[in-house]
Amino acid sequence: MGRLDQSMFALLDGSDRDCWVVAVYSLKAATSEPLELAEALVTEQTTGTWTAVPEETGAVKERSSGKVFGVYEVPDWERERPAGDGERTLIIMVGYPVGNINGQFPELLTTLYGNISMIGKLKLLDVWLPPAFLKAFKGPKFGVEGVRKRTKVEGRPLLCCMYKPCVGALPDALGRMAYEMALGGVDVIKDDELLADPDFCPYEKRIEVTEKALEKAAKETGRRAIYTVNVTDRPDRMHKKARRAVEMGASALMVNLFAVGYAAAQDLAEDAALDLPILGHPAFAGTLFEAPEYGMTSHLALGKFARLSGVDMIIYPSPYGKVPLLRERAIRVAQELRAPYGHIKAVFPGPAAGMHPGTVAVSFADFGTDLIVGAGGGIHGHPGGTVAGGKAFHQAIEAALKGVPAAEAAKTHGELKQAIEKWGDASAASNYSLLR
Repeated sequence: MGRLDQSMFALLDGSDRDCWVVAVYSLKAATSEPLELAEALVTEQTTGTWTAVPEETGAVKERSSGKVFGVYEVPDWERERPAGDGERTLIIMVGYPVGNINGQFPELLTTLYGNISMIGKLKLLDVWLPPAFLKAFKGPKFGVEGVRKRTKVEGRPLLCCMYKPCVGALPDALGRMAYEMALGGVDVIKDDELLADPDFCPYEKRIEVTEKALEKAAKETGRRAIYTVNVTDRPDRMHKKARRAVEMGASALMVNLFAVGYAAAQDLAEDAALDLPILGHPAFAGTLFEAPEYGMTSHLALGKFARLSGVDMIIYPSPYGKVPLLRERAIRVAQELRAPYGHIKAVFPGPAAGMHPGTVAVSFADFGTDLIVGAGGGIHGHPGGTVAGGKAFHQAIEAALKGVPAAEAAKTHGELKQAIEKWGDASAASNYSLLR
């Protein structure tokens, strides 16, 4: 214990909560000194380096050093540990002075998981921001309520459909596809993440043909879908594209959130001239959360941090599709997106990838009505075509809202019947109950 700097250890409930960004990590390491390891972690992320330096004075440490608030081991050994047991699993809670970070995303991430991201089996489990620090983030401009107003959809999940094939189709084909999606009742039409600004299908042309198609469909149906055009690019070009999209009458924007970074998305969301909802896509996000012992948790990457970036909707892996996420993790992401969080608006969760009408009931049971039901192949690949695919999803949504099993509803809805015959009914093959 004599080797420890006791000033680096504190009680969270004895500290001024407004002064600290609190982080919790899991760390697996072969060590006989977990307290020293925790001290070294927080020192590395604040004032210290590998050896003593003259300017790391007492005043500097008082102002800018972090604190270790807790060190725990799993299992929670008290008297002795098994002989020869090398690697230990530690849970470490630390605090970083808010003044070090000053309310900006890149430095927040650098402080939370900078150099220490390279020390081994370390994973960032959770972060708590004090209310005063949270004020530096405006969050979503629209959020769940604002997107509902834009789409004029209340009381049910939104239906989102992506252009398919992912990339390769020409603008005229996308225009026809958009018209059919809108006729089928799709609320949010989305570019694929791979469709940004290819030379054969530039974003400006996509806006032109898609918005024209949606206007035509709106005159026939009385419903106006929105189109999230993918403006992903390097930050300066992305911002110019977003402003150009507004000039052209675009109805929404999309960014590959994890490819451009949270701060770049935040720049779009906080631009008053960009009065459009933003949809975030999770491409590249797996590099952050997929490893069980490295990175950060999915509810931080896809949930809290995405929400702070200002996106109004986010697509992410569902528990039932082709890119599975553990069910409890997918639900936890949605909780982080929608739970009360100071002045930050709630975000529409969109668990997707490989979804079809037979997955609607389980999605509704797990996520409720403030949900984006996202599909691509599950609409375009319907035996009756894209319009029928959209109708099948609406029939499944209506049945789920009424508590009617999809198989029962399919008896009187041909499009839903065809979908279930092709892809099956996830609720019938699981322990899900519409009543829970």
